[in-house]
Amino acid sequence: MAEILVKEYRGDVVENVHYGSIAIVSSTGETIAYTGDIERQTYMRSASKPIQVLPTLLAGLHKKYNLSEEEVTICNSSHWGSNHHIYVLQSIMEKTGLKEEDMIMNPTISTSATPLADKLALGSKLNPVEGKSRLQHCCSGKHLSLMMLQRELTGKVTGYQLPDSPVQKQIISFLSMLSQTPTYRISLGIDGCGVPVFALPMRNIALAYAKLADPFNLPDDIREAITYNFDCINKNPEKINDYFTPSYYVNKNPDLLMKDGSRGVICMAIRSRKLGIVIKLEDGWSDEYQGIIVARILEQLQYDDKELIEQLKKTYNTKIYNDCKDEVGHAEADFDIHIEQSYFDELFGNAEPEEDDSDESDAGTADESADSKDSDIDSSIEYEDMEELEDDEDTNETDKSSGQKSSFESSDFISTLLNMRGKKARSNSEHKPVTDHNDMDEPEDIDEGPEADEDMEDEEQLPAEERARRRAIRDRRSILGQNVVLPSSNQTFIQNPMTDPMRPVKSAKVISTIQNNDAEFEVFDKEDDTRDNEQE
Repeated sequence: MAEILVKEYRGDVVENVHYGSIAIVSSTGETIAYTGDIERQTYMRSASKPIQVLPTLLAGLHKKYNLSEEEVTICNSSHWGSNHHIYVLQSIMEKTGLKEEDMIMNPTISTSATPLADKLALGSKLNPVEGKSRLQHCCSGKHLSLMMLQRELTGKVTGYQLPDSPVQKQIISFLSMLSQTPTYRISLGIDGCGVPVFALPMRNIALAYAKLADPFNLPDDIREAITYNFDCINKNPEKINDYFTPSYYVNKNPDLLMKDGSRGVICMAIRSRKLGIVIKLEDGWSDEYQGIIVARILEQLQYDDKELIEQLKKTYNTKIYNDCKDEVGHAEADFDIHIEQSYFDELFGNAEPEEDDSDESDAGTADESADSKDSDIDSSIEYEDMEELEDDEDTNETDKSSGQKSSFESSDFISTLLNMRGKKARSNSEHKPVTDHNDMDEPEDIDEGPEADEDMEDEEQLPAEERARRRAIRDRRSILGQNVVLPSSNQTFIQNPMTDPMRPVKSAKVISTIQNNDAEFEVFDKEDDTRDNEQE
């Protein structure tokens, strides 16, 4: 359930609150900190741009057209259409021969000329362009990147916005790889600029950003593309939004990357901590609160850039004025993220706190109670993980014996990744796979049942007790980092269900817009599912 992130005061009374969720995940898949519902499926919106540009960089098009670091950066941006943005966009078109009229969005005014810019403490210093144009649209840099790649793959720029176009297929493969999410579980909608937008659980989005911070076990060319893109953004932070915005100050720090998305999405990567962060405000009201929310997170993570934290707090004016221009209240971030204590122990080398002898008895009783409460859930998770591992072994044997290659494997784009396939990775430190079925204690209170990761649509038809059981397992996995898939030192990628010739998967059905946050689509034909069961 979402929790309060921001409170608006009128006088001394809280008049309005803004609910949201936060997920913080390490590059190895552990959930380090959270608040709210981090299994919530949400659209990444423009926060996906640092991932959407990667296929273009991997194809070497920035080298082919001699794009500058500034020009690469604006391909990641939700720029505000100021003069310095338009200059860079025109330079890209001159070098590539792309045309503004081939962009699918309608002309618009510069964001730096809207009321949002007025809320910036230094918004009056921006230089918007007069009139309307497609280049002034905040997503025009991304569209030029997509058009470049579409033309390289098909010989023409048209159709780059279609979900089944080569460029969109490559993007969703990259997102699947970084977020460890099977492609059939990534729901599609249409973004404000007309191209596909991707919805997946917040925890998976955070993992994707963690891999941008620490692409430690990716193939060399992909790792180089991610690192180069990260560096370009750090060197040109004003190209992501504009000068004096929260992302401008964050991205000036070479240790950090921040990209926001429309309707309350903020994503960050921290290189030194190897962390990915995603924030989602339920009401979509985030722009003027970005600074105070990010500052509070960095404070609680004990991040050492105090100057940045203080700057973020005053980036937007958080004072509330009435129609008479009198100050009548203020807004403030007021939340605590739940951080695993072991994270700080490992980070700073803290010793275990000394126990108070007077409370030793009570503490022991409380610990025993907590262990008892969680034991059934742990057993159920362990049991399911064992079954998944056995299924993976069977699947791998089938793949070896069949000698078949899937369409995903035969793709030129993904050819560098073929050696990464295999069994699902497990955490080597905490969650060793169970190999002997007979050595396991059967869970007492939680009966063996269907997978906890079934679609929510199916869960609605289950008894309340079973729904609670599944939710408890998901929560436990989330908090303790017991992900369905964890990368290891020599393996990054999920066993993508679309690569298995024995499991036909339908393409994701495009659904419309941001209103549908619970977007789902059918994975298998009923007839196909019946045939699979008969074969088994």
